[in-house]
Amino acid sequence: MPLLPGVQRLIDMASDGPSLADIPIQQARLQLDTLAASFGAGDQVGSTTDVDIPTPSGAVPARVYHPEDHSGLPPLLYFHGGGWSVGGLKTSDAVCRKLTARSGGVVVNVDYRLAPENPYPAAVEDAFAAAAWLNRNAADLNAGGPGILVGGDSAGGNLAAVVAQASRFTDDFTVRAQLLICAAVNLVQRHGSYVEFAKGYFVSTSEFEYWISLYAPGQDLSDPQLSPAAATDLAGTPAALVVTAEYDPLRDAGEEYARALQAAGVDVSLLRVAGQVHDFPVLGDLIPEGDAGVDGIVDRWRALLAGGPEANSA
Repeated sequence: MPLLPGVQRLIDMASDGPSLADIPIQQARLQLDTLAASFGAGDQVGSTTDVDIPTPSGAVPARVYHPEDHSGLPPLLYFHGGGWSVGGLKTSDAVCRKLTARSGGVVVNVDYRLAPENPYPAAVEDAFAAAAWLNRNAADLNAGGPGILVGGDSAGGNLAAVVAQASRFTDDFTVRAQLLICAAVNLVQRHGSYVEFAKGYFVSTSEFEYWISLYAPGQDLSDPQLSPAAATDLAGTPAALVVTAEYDPLRDAGEEYARALQAAGVDVSLLRVAGQVHDFPVLGDLIPEGDAGVDGIVDRWRALLAGGPEANSA
């Protein structure tokens, strides 16, 4: 379908300013944090608490969102997008509030270390430490169980997928399911959508290449901890809801990963949202039609966790 009207307005607005890849990283971070005020306040939740999560390299900040009415779902560990280099608690606050209020589950929003000051594997190390911390403390947060859920958008979806795969080989955390929103799961291959929507659809592929260069300079991008889709054995990976957007350069790679998970026997629900661009759920009021997309994501998410008819639809 055509681009939604709200999406087209956002693209027109973004075209008037410089790319985040063309300005100093500190300015890009400030600009994105300032823009986050335009995302809206999100939904009302029962309460929020800011905490520090211990890691081997020091504490990282996080924000815990409690729903007004608990559904009994395991807690969701959420990693924000931003190319592993920008973004934080402010930029993912509205979407975390929506996920909390509409799912009825506790959400923990993690402010992991950013590149280029802290390149790979810093973000992965923080993600693993946060998963272990939440696994240990879920009961103290009055969160449901057993195990935890992981999720994220864009670069954060990449980290969620990495944590989900790693959960097969550790006793530190048990992941029940993963929520991958416009996730960067393949940093190596350039699929059809990556070429078709390379420019003019809000986030360009040149920006993706820039973020990758900051995050993983000199690294083997086919390492599954950088490209989860490059893993040769996906058997036993936690159930997944893979959300893609019709006009996202990362769309085809995400959908290919969903099919690979399903082929490995994983319960997968694949949701392509028509008329939308990369990371639309996070942008809140900037794309009014995105709110309905969040409802669709939550419906699919709860069906997957309940093992309903949508649980294997890649």
